[in-house]
Amino acid sequence: MTNFSFKRLVNQLDIHLFKRMPLVHQTEASECGLACLAMICGHYGKNVDLIALRQQFNLSARGTTLAGLIGMADQLGLSTRPLSLDINELGALKMPCVLHWEFNHFVVLVSVGQNRVVLHDPARGRRTVSLSELSASFTGVALEVWPGSAFNANTVRNTFSLGTLTGSVHGLKWTLGKIFWTDPTTVDISCPHDEARSKASGLTPPR
Repeated sequence: MTNFSFKRLVNQLDIHLFKRMPLVHQTEASECGLACLAMICGHYGKNVDLIALRQQFNLSARGTTLAGLIGMADQLGLSTRPLSLDINELGALKMPCVLHWEFNHFVVLVSVGQNRVVLHDPARGRRTVSLSELSASFTGVALEVWPGSAFNANTVRNTFSLGTLTGSVHGLKWTLGKIFWTDPTTVDISCPHDEARSKASGLTPPR
């Protein structure tokens, strides 16, 4: 494999597979809210990963409340509006937005159809959910999120370098070089984990 073709392969291994609506998996049980913010930031052109957000926001093992999510969104330059509503009002929301799910989780609402909705779930991936499942799992709490005046569409990403790994394991750099015929290249790493535990608070009725 040539150096050029390997770099092209690495460039395709990007967490943001959906350029307009990225899918980000949570890597810790407490960070579904962070993953939702990362997805919405990516939708508006600011690509952030969970490593960078975890370093910026010191979450407890219990996750975050809706009020905490609003505070983190504000620090990322995002404007928000928390709402309490019925499922037949979801189509009027500014999307993508965050839904409170099963009283212990946050998901991103991507679109609303006649009989189903599309979600980006940090724990389970992209999902098409029927209205019956939506009615059973949606708590009635939503958070509209959109770019504020302080929002900057740029890339905020913490990268993992193969050079860091190969430098600490004797003989690994030589082995990788023999396989790929190239120098170590920076790649992003993300993996799914369990659902988060969080409680919503600080609600205001829709206007």
